[in-house]
Amino acid sequence: MEINPSIHVSEQIVPIVPQRWHYRLAEWISRLFSPPLVAAVALMTIALTDSSRAAIGWSLLTLFLMILTPAAYLVYLHKRGQITDLDVYVRQQRIRPYLLSIACSLVTFGMLHQSYAPVLLQVIAAAATFETSGLFLVNLKWKISAHAAAAAGFSSLGFWVGGGLAVPMLIFIPLVAWSRVHLKRHTLYQTIAGSLWGMISFTLAFWLLR
Repeated sequence: MEINPSIHVSEQIVPIVPQRWHYRLAEWISRLFSPPLVAAVALMTIALTDSSRAAIGWSLLTLFLMILTPAAYLVYLHKRGQITDLDVYVRQQRIRPYLLSIACSLVTFGMLHQSYAPVLLQVIAAAATFETSGLFLVNLKWKISAHAAAAAGFSSLGFWVGGGLAVPMLIFIPLVAWSRVHLKRHTLYQTIAGSLWGMISFTLAFWLLR
């Protein structure tokens, strides 16, 4: 991930990995399974499987409020030199982005729930609130993998919705965990913790709303 050039060299503590093929592969996996992109794909899948205008409209609104708004904030902080990189490797730099994500998720869930929007969209918004809140609290003392949490969360949602047909999605969890550990962005235990919390968050949201 690109390091912000406005931050002093002594503060560039993001691990630098060799440009060999397996590191480049890990980088592509990490980018493809970034939490915003994973969530966006899930929302678009819901919109396509439910062709009603209401579902498409609510999916786009959820995309804007819950994903694009926090992502734009990260880009803003990066351009201002307030975060080292868009992955937010430095734990202390994650506090404000997490707080905004929690607020956006809460607002989105409130709007969806009060308007009787499609249940799966409500599940995603509720799970995002649970997941991000847990990540924020843990982040105060220890870094945890949001990538692994997103991959595990949406894989578990696919399992709850599609049953055995979604089992192949579970392969994404170790794949993403490998990429994050290989890039030295997280330890193995941080990816395991993130995966478990992602599963718990989506399972809890699905159980409460379905």
